[in-house]
Amino acid sequence: MKISAIFGILLLFLALASTLPLSLEVAPTLQASGDPTTPPLYTTRDKQVILTGSGYAPNRTYYVWMKDPNDNSTHYYGTSFTSLPTGLIPPAVALPISPNATFGTYLLSVSNSTKADTSDVTAHFGIWGTIKPLYQRTESVEIMGGGLFPGVSAKLSIRNPASIYVQTATVASNVAGDFNYTWRIPQNATAETYTIIVDGTGTFDNAQQDYVSESKFAVTPAVLAARIAQQPNPSYERTETARFSISLTYPDGSPVLKSEQGIRPVTLLLNQSTIGSVAVSLIDPSNGIWAADASIPANATAGSRYRFDLSALSFDDSYGNKGGTADVFSGYFQVQNASLVITSQVNGTQIQVPFGQISVISKITYPDGTPVLNGTATVFLSNSSSATKIQLTYDPSLGAWRGSYSTSFWDIWRVGKWTLKVEAADLYGNVGSSTFEVSAQPYLFLAIVGVIIAVALVGRWTVSRYGRKLYLRIRKIVQKLRSLPTQRFRP
Repeated sequence: MKISAIFGILLLFLALASTLPLSLEVAPTLQASGDPTTPPLYTTRDKQVILTGSGYAPNRTYYVWMKDPNDNSTHYYGTSFTSLPTGLIPPAVALPISPNATFGTYLLSVSNSTKADTSDVTAHFGIWGTIKPLYQRTESVEIMGGGLFPGVSAKLSIRNPASIYVQTATVASNVAGDFNYTWRIPQNATAETYTIIVDGTGTFDNAQQDYVSESKFAVTPAVLAARIAQQPNPSYERTETARFSISLTYPDGSPVLKSEQGIRPVTLLLNQSTIGSVAVSLIDPSNGIWAADASIPANATAGSRYRFDLSALSFDDSYGNKGGTADVFSGYFQVQNASLVITSQVNGTQIQVPFGQISVISKITYPDGTPVLNGTATVFLSNSSSATKIQLTYDPSLGAWRGSYSTSFWDIWRVGKWTLKVEAADLYGNVGSSTFEVSAQPYLFLAIVGVIIAVALVGRWTVSRYGRKLYLRIRKIVQKLRSLPTQRFRP
């Protein structure tokens, strides 16, 4: 081959090589982190995603396109950069992370156009954390995010403010590189900042990359929800127990089953005045229903404007969780004078007149069963024509009121059915009465009179028949007795 021909071939080769400069350039790279050793996992606390890369055409403008977890394709969001003469991405290039950023896996794409994504190079990063930054006790912390290699497992740990691990679990990423986990906060959890740690191997763009990433959330005491479960009755008598029940639940809807000892969170009101504070007791554990029982005093003011009030944040479950968020008032109810309960006994259902006695023993109590010790108790004994009053007195040995009435000869005109009405009143105007009946009969008196008449008649008959003979015999005997001394001294 001639030298001129060889020289021509070399020139042709150089010309062709000059027309293909890009084939000799290094392919550009893109990483969604400020350091190749730092995994591209972010939380909303990180504020921004740092972009790094090399191999770009010097001093050329590039445009960053992005697809978030809710998008179907990439979009240009207004971020661009001009590569350095060395082909590197300038150090100040970053994408802001919104406080409301969607958790999941993001796709970044570098394009040389704002009109279409040429996808010169792509990279992925993940944003993860909790749905809310602040949770109440018993709420469920929802942890989710992305950026992991699809189909790998990661260790998720939750550490309390004392650096004690309170939960450890294994989570798996799906085909999009996303993961999620839920943890219910106990009702007695420490109220402060908790740390979540996700660690493992495999980020979306590098299956061999180790990572450890932290997020935080805060826990506060729960505000208990309170609602009325049962209203009080429309009316109560003094000494009866008025009841008002409420349902107390945690933010997650679970029932409250404990309370701080000694608290009296419910107030009994008359109009706007406080009558007293009332303790509560758990009556339905399955639904978290608590009852406030108030015993109405015997001297309570009668009226129709009574009601209960569960003051805001007055209930404490012994862990510092308090409720409810506002005062919970019951409906109004009325308090009336008590109707005293009287139970009486007498010494028989039939009383003899005269010479008989009625003994009355009456137990007098308030509606709640408490005995009435002070006041007055009277028995009105009556028939169709007249009435008699018997005053009862309290006998501590019997725990009852007692009194008696002795029938006289004049009661012979009152034979028949007698009505005994017991009336009682205490010092506060509470009253009561009860009525029962006995039968007043003169049988004993008539029997005695009959016996006397019979004796008299028998005596008279005996005297009329045998009296003269007996008289003559006795007279004869007396005469003989008188004649004996005369006969003894006759000469």
